[in-house]
Amino acid sequence: MVKKALYLAGGGARGAYQAGVLKAIGHILQTKTLPFDMVSGVSVGSINAAILAENADDFPLALDKLESIWGEIHCQQIYKASNYELGKSVMRNLSTLIIKQRQSGHLLDTSPLKQFIDETIDFSRIEQNINAGYLNTLEVISLCYETHQTISFYNHNHSEFQDWNYPRHGSQRANISAEHILASSALPLFFPTITVDGFHYGDGSIGLVAPLRGAIRFEVDKILILGTRELPEFTDSEMLRNGEVPFASILGNMLNGLFLDNLDRDIEMVNRMNEIATLLSMWKKRRSPWRPISTLHLRPSRDMAFLAQNHYKTMSALLRYLLNILGAKSHSGDLLSFLLFEKEFTRELLELGFQDTIANAKEVTAFFA
Repeated sequence: MVKKALYLAGGGARGAYQAGVLKAIGHILQTKTLPFDMVSGVSVGSINAAILAENADDFPLALDKLESIWGEIHCQQIYKASNYELGKSVMRNLSTLIIKQRQSGHLLDTSPLKQFIDETIDFSRIEQNINAGYLNTLEVISLCYETHQTISFYNHNHSEFQDWNYPRHGSQRANISAEHILASSALPLFFPTITVDGFHYGDGSIGLVAPLRGAIRFEVDKILILGTRELPEFTDSEMLRNGEVPFASILGNMLNGLFLDNLDRDIEMVNRMNEIATLLSMWKKRRSPWRPISTLHLRPSRDMAFLAQNHYKTMSALLRYLLNILGAKSHSGDLLSFLLFEKEFTRELLELGFQDTIANAKEVTAFFA
């Protein structure tokens, strides 16, 4: 039996694109249950992954839930975004830094996100679906700040599976809960760290050297990767010609690096290993630990940063002001697109994800064949 894995990358509000892609996959396949044996998620991808795992026995229901969430989302469901609440959060962090001479480590109050996850996801159903065989493995990736090690938390029914522990990436079996999702989604600088078993965790995309390691370790045959950024085009930048590089551009590129660069390198590594495997003799193939893995990487056809700039005014006035100081409005929409949890923007990403996937229906059908 061919084992298939789904990897959901991070990207803040860009996660809406993944929901659109999944909706199109449901439209193409017309399957009742989740068509993946393993689902892996990091950052916002872990939220989408948990919803899929929760409803692994009813794939259409999972798709409806994802579309409903992303189609009606508001910043206030993720972080306290009103002018008063945002101002209070900023002043609290500044006073902590100046008076107590220590930094609390985040700009936004994300207590609404915890409530949102608690009310939205029934984590007991994830365990039930895994035990019932609708899903073999759920992986949620986070970074431990104390050990500087990426941790793959996973829930699975593989009795013989052995944990791995590399210097920069280890695994740990867990009953996936809201804390694991919050930890994986703790966007650096903006969201607070989350404590799990006495350790502080943050966004799993930070320092993630091998995003596909979990899927490879679980010996899947195919991996579908849902990215959140278009294929980059390298063109001369007006701001660089003027000698100006605003902070928002630097921060936006840093976040893009977290959510893109290592994923692309990991996909390239898998493809190269597949090429090497084809050169081995049949005798060596039978003794080689590497098994060829097919990958399909679906990514946006349009620049999400540009799309985000069209919805700049949907955010609160104070948040717009802060982002404008950073240069997010005039120079780089990358940072804006990570934080713009507003339905005017996410609905556009939902539709983009759906249309992009329909346009690649032949490749999608071949992947699931």
